[in-house]
Amino acid sequence: MPSFYLKSLWIRSLVKKMKKILLSLFSIGVVAIVAVFATQAFFNDTETSTGNVLVAGALDLKIDNTCYYNGQACLPTGEEPEAPSTWGGSPDGVPCSCTWELKDLGQGDVFFSFRDLKPGDWEEDTISLHVDNPSWVCASAKLTKDDDNTCTEPELFDDPTCTDPGAPGNADSFDGELAENLHFVFWNDDGDNVLEEGETVIRQGEGADTLGGDWVLADSSTGQPIAAGQDVFIGKAFCFGTLGLAPRPAGNNTPVGPIANSGITCDGKPVNNASQTDLVTGDVVFTAVQARHNEQFLCEGAKPNDI
Repeated sequence: MPSFYLKSLWIRSLVKKMKKILLSLFSIGVVAIVAVFATQAFFNDTETSTGNVLVAGALDLKIDNTCYYNGQACLPTGEEPEAPSTWGGSPDGVPCSCTWELKDLGQGDVFFSFRDLKPGDWEEDTISLHVDNPSWVCASAKLTKDDDNTCTEPELFDDPTCTDPGAPGNADSFDGELAENLHFVFWNDDGDNVLEEGETVIRQGEGADTLGGDWVLADSSTGQPIAAGQDVFIGKAFCFGTLGLAPRPAGNNTPVGPIANSGITCDGKPVNNASQTDLVTGDVVFTAVQARHNEQFLCEGAKPNDI
């Protein structure tokens, strides 16, 4: 047999052996790589926070009010939200509008609206303030008119200077005598609408004085802001005549009935005819300002931002 043929067989055999060796080496390499990666699995942990949100807070001052006139409460005549209110809640009673549920104030939400006052009349209402974030709260009142309105014969007898506002050239809105005969008192109430022993008087005096200027309900000078969800009650009463303070013992009182129940007294005898038909109007503003990052806030000079 020729030698080249034998050499060819030997070469083929050698190639087959080399293929087996290479395949074996490749398999060993793959196993080695897997082994290397397997050795890298150290202890580990992953934590994920999803749904992160940043939302600006809100500051909303809301107010409700309950009022009484000569010992009668202003009450709705029915259970429906739109039911009208009367003094005493009787369907055939005299309409009233100074009691309302918690809300933002709007047109017609007034703390007093009386068009037939007589000397000796008195009224009490309790204003309830609510904020949804800790807030400093200030109040201010402004007398917008104290007008003679008209001049009746009895009025001219006691007020010879009475000038009919309808007369040509008469534009004076502060020539009346009603404001000086209306006396007010404001105090920190506990919510029962009655001035009681231990409750602090905020302001007291003639209408011309009390229905003007600013006063503090809560600012840095008083210490703590009004907390979110806290009920803050401000009692207010006026007398058409001379007003006196006769605080009731602390407890669950009510101003319904005689004036003695209310914690004040009212004497109309000093009032003469000079204030007949006179008209007084005024605005009351409550201002809430955030307390956070505003620790030195003072009510003086504050601008109303929520009514």
